[in-house]
Amino acid sequence: MMHHDQQTKASSIRGWEVVALLWVAFFLNQGDRQIFGVTLSLIRSEFGLSDLQMGLIATTFSVVFGLAVPVAGVLGDRGRRERVVIASLLVFSLGTLLTGQAVGLLSLLVFRGIATGMGEALYAPAANTLIAQHHTQTRTRALALHQTANYTGVVLGSLFAGWIADKYGWRMSFVTFGVIGLAWAGVIALRVRRLGTPAPRERSHAPEGESAFASSLAGLRLVLSTPALLVQAIGFSGLVFVLVGYLTWMPTILTERFGLSLAKAGFEAVFLHHLLGYGGLLAAGWASDRWLTRRPKGRLMLMGLALMLAAPWIWLSGHGGSESVVYLSLGIFGLIRGVYDANLYAAIFDHVPDRQRATVTSWIVAFAYVVAAIAPTAMGALKQDYGVAAGMTLLAIVAAVSGLVMFATMLLHARNAGDGK
Repeated sequence: MMHHDQQTKASSIRGWEVVALLWVAFFLNQGDRQIFGVTLSLIRSEFGLSDLQMGLIATTFSVVFGLAVPVAGVLGDRGRRERVVIASLLVFSLGTLLTGQAVGLLSLLVFRGIATGMGEALYAPAANTLIAQHHTQTRTRALALHQTANYTGVVLGSLFAGWIADKYGWRMSFVTFGVIGLAWAGVIALRVRRLGTPAPRERSHAPEGESAFASSLAGLRLVLSTPALLVQAIGFSGLVFVLVGYLTWMPTILTERFGLSLAKAGFEAVFLHHLLGYGGLLAAGWASDRWLTRRPKGRLMLMGLALMLAAPWIWLSGHGGSESVVYLSLGIFGLIRGVYDANLYAAIFDHVPDRQRATVTSWIVAFAYVVAAIAPTAMGALKQDYGVAAGMTLLAIVAAVSGLVMFATMLLHARNAGDGK
């Protein structure tokens, strides 16, 4: 009995160390992603690019990300998940480093849009399923804690990237984050050998003889044939559309409307949003483990409701007449977003066996990023023709509609099933 308790304790420690290692990796992943939005105005000025062209770079990133994620899902289900995470760090960090050497639009599209987008796409399916494999009773909390790296990376990434760009130029921001990412890939490679992998409750490899292509198609069929997964693809697409547009353009909006420096605009655009998001994320993660683990339909209805409630605050963040109104609106949006994020991956895993989790996750993420790829270019075009507020109106509409579809579909499905869960 004592030996069993010791094994359980050791397994728990390993599980939380996995979360810690991946937390830093995800922090760098999200920090790298935010550099472009913070330094957008400097890059635009140096190369004489239009708002539409700058939006095109971010759109290319999202399209490449979306197309590469299904490949990442297959790799995460058929190979060693920790190796996929390391490969992700190496590729997106190298892409970030090379972005700092860009000489014009084409090189920005290649290094930022293609290389960095492809590298970042490899991360989420493998990382989240690796965490789920190490955590059972604490799964939602572990995933929610890992998700806080998203928030921290965006906030501190914006702050540091803006400060470095103000002091040393925009190129140094990309170089700094790229070098740190390459170094952390080495840390994970050295440490992961000692952690081992717990025996999963279900086999994590594909059935014997099944090709990677067949495995990927099986995951896609599962998404399309399962209402709970299909509505998640719709809801997550709405959220990612909003986030890609908001993170790309909000620092520039604050700079142009209120005359803020790059460092201040980058920080204020994300700080209160993600600070309050922490509260929503951690509280919802704890509450969901307690009350929603056996109520998967209720979890999805909560996520849809969160998107609908976020919509008016997204709109107000683009139309507020003062800095304080804009920051407060972004903060409340972040609080509500945290509720959605806390349940994101747990809601997928509620309906998918372990051996298909990375693949199914990758298809949902892929769908979201391909749809969201429209956001930066659309907002750039709206900004040129109608002003900065028009783009935020578009984001608010997308959030409201996707949330309504998600909530209403699961409500009807629950009523038809007669179980209310």
